[in-house]
Amino acid sequence: MQGSESVAGRLFGYAAMGLLLLVFIGPILWFVLLAIRPAETYFAMPPVLSFTPNWESIRYTFFDPGNNAPQLANSLIVAIGAVALNLPFSFPAAYALSRYKIRGRKNIMLWYLGLLMAPPVAFLIPYSILASMAGVKGTYFSMILISQTLTIPFSVWLMRSFIDEVPIEIEEAARIDGAGTTTILLKFILPMVMPGLIVTSMFAFVFSWNNAAFPLVLANRSTTTLPVGTLQYFGTAGVTWGFIASAAVAAMIPPMLIFLVLDRYVVRGLTFGSVKG
Repeated sequence: MQGSESVAGRLFGYAAMGLLLLVFIGPILWFVLLAIRPAETYFAMPPVLSFTPNWESIRYTFFDPGNNAPQLANSLIVAIGAVALNLPFSFPAAYALSRYKIRGRKNIMLWYLGLLMAPPVAFLIPYSILASMAGVKGTYFSMILISQTLTIPFSVWLMRSFIDEVPIEIEEAARIDGAGTTTILLKFILPMVMPGLIVTSMFAFVFSWNNAAFPLVLANRSTTTLPVGTLQYFGTAGVTWGFIASAAVAAMIPPMLIFLVLDRYVVRGLTFGSVKG
């Protein structure tokens, strides 16, 4: 009797996991199919699951004329640049907030949290005016710089939790041996929190990659990113779902590849410490 109940429990668990997987993976698979299915089957009822692939949408968006191919490259430039600019600022800031008794430290962390909670659209007009006055509107630099509004607060919050887990005794022993703060940061703290640093970089990349609000007002025709370029297929004449699906699938691939390749660091980083206020 117990054996049958155990089998029934496992079957129920498998069924629940399958349903949960379908909820998360189903929309992605549907969009992949939408990118290669014939137009007449987009909204057919019942859904058409068997069809001859049509590669016209992919060819149009990325090869001929390929308007979205430069936008894909632009997204990579902005996201990688945002990560490269983010780390030199967020890592020392997280260390200072973790190790030093800074006056108003709690308020600083709450201010960072407020930046994360604020909708990006709230910053669009001021940033657009500032970028125009500085003469950098339409450049990669403006998008990379302003994306720090989102990436630095998140990175500081996350990196501080990792640094908190490093025993202070290690730094005290290094200082006794004559090591300075820079040496301690680079030779002791940085190697120990490397999994957390990689995880932080991955999330900073995804935040910058997915952001469409800032490039929408800061980019020009030559620096438009892929999330913004996808919006061009929503028009008064109708919505070209195949082109949208093709661009959206391409936009999903880089973050998915990053997390698949660096998945071991995600596990190590997220279990290194818990986020603390």
